[in-house]
Amino acid sequence: MNTLLERLLDYYGLTEEEYGRMILPPSFQNLPKIDSSPLTIAAIKRLDQAKEKGEKVLVYGDYDTDGIMSCSIILSSLREYGLLAEGYLPSRYLDGYGITKENVDKIASNGYSLIFTVDNGVSAFEALDEAKRKGIDVIILDHHEFQDKKPDVITLHPDLLSYGDVPVSAGYLSFIFSCALLHKKDDYLMSLGAISTLSDMMPLKGYNREIVRLALLSIKENRYPEIYALTDKKFIDEKILQMEIIPKINAVGRMLEGKEINRLLRYFIGGQPKEKRAISEWLSEVNAKRKEETKAAESKVSVDPNDEAIVVLCDIPEGLNGLLANRLLNEYEKPVAVFSPMKGSDDVLVGSLRSKEGFNILKAISSDKINLLSGGGHAFAGGVSIKKSDFESFKKEFIFAALKHKFSPGKKKLIPLNLSEATMENANLVATFSPFGQEWGAPSFLLSKLDSKEFTYTSNGKYLSYRLPNGVRLFSFSISEDSFINDEKVDLAVSFSPNEFKGRMYLDLLAEKA
Repeated sequence: MNTLLERLLDYYGLTEEEYGRMILPPSFQNLPKIDSSPLTIAAIKRLDQAKEKGEKVLVYGDYDTDGIMSCSIILSSLREYGLLAEGYLPSRYLDGYGITKENVDKIASNGYSLIFTVDNGVSAFEALDEAKRKGIDVIILDHHEFQDKKPDVITLHPDLLSYGDVPVSAGYLSFIFSCALLHKKDDYLMSLGAISTLSDMMPLKGYNREIVRLALLSIKENRYPEIYALTDKKFIDEKILQMEIIPKINAVGRMLEGKEINRLLRYFIGGQPKEKRAISEWLSEVNAKRKEETKAAESKVSVDPNDEAIVVLCDIPEGLNGLLANRLLNEYEKPVAVFSPMKGSDDVLVGSLRSKEGFNILKAISSDKINLLSGGGHAFAGGVSIKKSDFESFKKEFIFAALKHKFSPGKKKLIPLNLSEATMENANLVATFSPFGQEWGAPSFLLSKLDSKEFTYTSNGKYLSYRLPNGVRLFSFSISEDSFINDEKVDLAVSFSPNEFKGRMYLDLLAEKA
C-alpha cells in the first residue's frame, strides 16, 4: 500500500508540487484586489462626495450570515472612512429578501441620500427605480446572478469586476472592497468575510481557501470575543465555525419575525462588552429554540416509503423549512420539498427544495404543470412559493419528476487505512489539507475486516465506543450494539476527529457503516 500521503494526494488529485504550494503559509497577497477597477474607483468617488457633503448613507444588508457579515464589514469601513453611515438588516418576515420600494420610501423620509446594498440589489429594479425618483443614489455590492438585465447603478459584482473563476460570497467581496477603500487589511473584517464564505457554502478553493486559512490564524491569534463567545471551544477551526457559530448567527433571521436581527450589527461592529455578552447569550437561546422546533417538526413528518420524493407541509416558520429539508434529505436520501405557511398570508405557501446528484430541482419545477408564484435556486437547492390550493398538484408533479429522474447520490470515495495508521501524527497530516468545506471535503477512510465481537458500546448499547490498542477511540452515533448481529468481520468508514480535553489532545475516529 502507498504511504498515507500518497493516498491523500491521489484522493484530492494533487501532485507533490501542488501539495507543497498548498501548504505554504497563507498570504494576503494571494487574494486578488479590485483597487484599480473602474467600478471600485466610481464607488469610492461617490463615497468621497458623500463625505464632503455630510450625506447620510444607509447600508442595506440581508438576514442570513452572509448578509450580516457584509453589512457589518461595509458599515464599519464607511464609518472609519469618515461617513455618516448606519446599517439595516431586513426581517425575513416583514421585509422579505432584498431592498424594496416600500423601504426606499422609508429610507428617503429619514434623510438618506445614498444606499449601499450588500448581498442583495442586482434584481431589485422596482426599488432602484423608486430610489431614482426620490433622488437617492445606490451602490450595489452583490454576488447573486443577474436576471435579464443589469442594474443601471454602480454595481460591485464578481462578474463585472472579472474577479476570478471561483465564486465568492458577498462578505468576501465586502472585505476586498474595504481594503480598497481604507488602503489596509483589517484582520477582524477579514475574519467576518471568511465566516461568510463558509456560511454561503462557497467552493473552498483558491482565494476562498486562502481567506479562510488567513482568518483561522487571525482568530487564533487575536481571540476575537465576538467569535469566541459563540462557542465553548478553546480552539476554533472551520468545523466549529460551520457547525456551531454560523448556525447561531443564522438563527435570528430564521426564527424571529421582528427587527431584532439588527442587534447583530451592534454585536459585530459596535456596542459595549456587557451588551455583547447579553447578545451572545440571546443568540444561544434563539438557536436552542431553533433546534427544538426543527426537531419537533421532523418528528411530526409522515413519510411514505414508497414515494420517490418527500413533499410535506409543516406548521413551522418558513425560515426553518430549509433546515428540515436538509435533515430529511440526509435521512431518507430522496428529493425533498418542505412547505410552510407564508407569514401574513392565508393562501400562500413557501417551500424549500433539496436534492443531490441525479435530480435537478430547477428542471423539476420548470414543468408547465407546476404553478409557481415565485421560484429559483440551483440544481440541488431551491426556494418556491405556491398557492395553498396548488399544494397537492405540486406534490404529484414533484414526485412524478423524481420517478423520471432517479435520485443517485453516488458512493462516497474512501481511502484505505490500516489500524496502525490511526495516529495523532496522521491526523495532523490530514489537517494539512484543510480547511475543509464545499467542493473540498474532509477525507473519509476505510477500515476493513474489523472484528465486531470486540466492539464495546455506551449508553446501554446505543453508541459504538471502542478503545483501539493504541488508545484511539472508535466512536459512532449511528452504530449500535444491534448493528452487527450477523456480522463478525465488518468494514467501517471513518474520519479523523482530534479533540482537546483539559489541555490535552486525543483522537477519535468517527465511524459509520461502509
